Parts: sequence; structure tokens; C-alpha cells
Amino acid sequence: MSKDLQILVLAGGVGTRLWPMSRKRLPKQFQKLVDQKTLFELAVARARKLAPPRNIFVATNREFSKIVKAQAPMIPTKNIIAEPAFRDTATCLGFAAAILEKRNPGGVFAVVYADHLIRDEKAFTKKVCAAAEIARSGKIAIVEVESEFPATQFGWAEVAKRLPDARGQRVFALKKFIEKPKLPQAKKFHASKRHFWNTGLFVWRSDYLLSKFQAHLPETFRRLQNVLAANFSARVVRREYSACQKISVDFAILEKVPPNEIAILPAKLGWSDVGTWESLKNELSKVSENLIENDFIALDASGNLVKTATKKFVALVGIKDLIVVETADALLVCQKGKSGEIKKVVQKLESGVAARRRLI
Repeated sequence: MSKDLQILVLAGGVGTRLWPMSRKRLPKQFQKLVDQKTLFELAVARARKLAPPRNIFVATNREFSKIVKAQAPMIPTKNIIAEPAFRDTATCLGFAAAILEKRNPGGVFAVVYADHLIRDEKAFTKKVCAAAEIARSGKIAIVEVESEFPATQFGWAEVAKRLPDARGQRVFALKKFIEKPKLPQAKKFHASKRHFWNTGLFVWRSDYLLSKFQAHLPETFRRLQNVLAANFSARVVRREYSACQKISVDFAILEKVPPNEIAILPAKLGWSDVGTWESLKNELSKVSENLIENDFIALDASGNLVKTATKKFVALVGIKDLIVVETADALLVCQKGKSGEIKKVVQKLESGVAARRRLI
């Protein structure tokens, strides 16, 4: 545990691909999907191995502030950074950096995600501490993970030359980031020893990050300065935050920072972004196994995930690789390989009649 390292847990997403469990009023990070704990609770527990509660901050939409407090009562209320609007990761991280810079000028903070699952917590702790050492010198340090399959749903990072180790951990210079590749390219990356999944596990100094906003996202930086000048007045925060550009930090900042200012720390973390029901199924059981919490019988059935609202008995006959999720008001039946398309159901519900919009 470090006394000066700060941890920022991002917990503001809505997780549409895990519908119908994940809803706007209670998104996936606050649901008990793994080990009878919420993904957010697991993320906070990992953060506590790196920093005391006074140095753990949570960025979330203001609608979720009460849920954050209920699930992580040890985190000081003043450390809950409530976003008044959904403006993507650039504005979220810029706003958080402005707050952290005021409280601890030049301090280092690590960005972790409430909806990521990390099985090897010892490796995670070592990598983040090593990354913090690099970040103190005025660089962006990113903990990236070794690929487990040729993923087309993730961005990738290609590394260049090896740099001096940090705390005994391997460090490489960044060559370039690659957006979500087509399958043939992803297969080449997976076979390479110089390509890693881009996790977004950033570690940097708050003043360094703000200087990049000033250089590459000047309008958002100006609005953040207005917020700072008003001492984070709620009225000014609402006005300025909502007017900031909606863009990811990857496009707005990372792709514009010179590669020599970015260090990559490869890792094996047992990492998953738990982005779809398929990824959750594969994380919690073998591919061929059926994943069912209830008492069940399976006859000539394999690779299925069934999650019901009650503890009713489940019988599976002659089916393979299905996702079946039941809640009190909705039922999802989906081919496992199509689980990434569930967000399109949510989009149709959003554009439909009012009676359907209650389902999101």
C-alpha cells in the first residue's frame, strides 16, 4: 500500500450489452455478477490494497452516488466525484484530474474500472506500483495485458524497445495504439510478442494530464478552469461539464501524446472487461460447461448460460451456446456469439414507446 498514490475508480457506465440485468438505474458494475459481490465492490477491494480509503476516489454519474456510498461506505463522501452528465472518458478524467490536482498538486493517480474483472490481484498491485514510479517522472504509464485470444472487440498497443525495469517489472516504450482490428490482423497481434490488449489502466500525474488537456483539448480545459475558479460550485459544474466535448480520452489525448512519453507494462492479470454475457460466461466457467446458478438438469446441452430472477429449477434439452437471462420484467434469449448485439435491443427500446423505455 502506498501513502501517496491515489486511485480513481471509474463507475459511471451503463453496460447496455448486459441487459436485461444491467439498467440505467442499476448498471452492471453495481450488480452481483461474480462471487456474490458487485464488480464495483471487487474494484474497491483491489484499490484498498494500493491506497488507504482517503486516497481512493470514485467518478460516477450523480444518479449513482447513493449506490456508491452504500456499496463502499469506507470511502469519504468528498471523494465521490459526481458527474452531472454523460460526457465520455475525456471530460470525466479531466474533471477528476482538476479535483485531485487542487487537493494534491502533482500527485500520481491510477485509473481503474468498476466493471473490469481482475483475478490475479497480486500481479495487478505490483504492476500499478511500478507504473506509479514511472508516472512520477512525468510520463503516462499503462498496464496492458497479454492477449488470450485474437480479440476484435478491444484496442491493442504495440510496443517498441525495452526500457529499464521499474520495481522489477518489464517496461517497454510505446510504438503505437491500434483501434479494434479485423480478425486477420487480430490473429497476427495475438501471435506476436509485441502486441497487448489496451486496458485503459492508466497511471499519471494530475498536473501532467491537465497539461495535455490544455494542449489537445483546449475548450474542455478552459471549462475545467472555470470550474476551478468557481471552487467547484455545483451550478458552475453543471453548466461547464455539460458543455464539454463528448469524446474518449483515447482519441482526445492518448493518440496525440508523443509515444516517447508513454510507457507500457505488460501483464498477466486474469483480466476481463465483462463487456458481454459471453465474456462473463467464459470468465466464470469452461467454454463447454453450462453456467447456471439454480438446480438444473442438462441433456445433450453445453456452453449455455442461464440466469433467472428466482431459484426455479432449470432443464436444458438439446441446446448449445445460448444465453438466457430472466428478470422480473424481461426475458433475453440470445446465441452466445451474438451477445455483443444486445446493445441494439436497448437502442430500439430507447427509441420506442414510453411503455418500453421503462425496460432500460
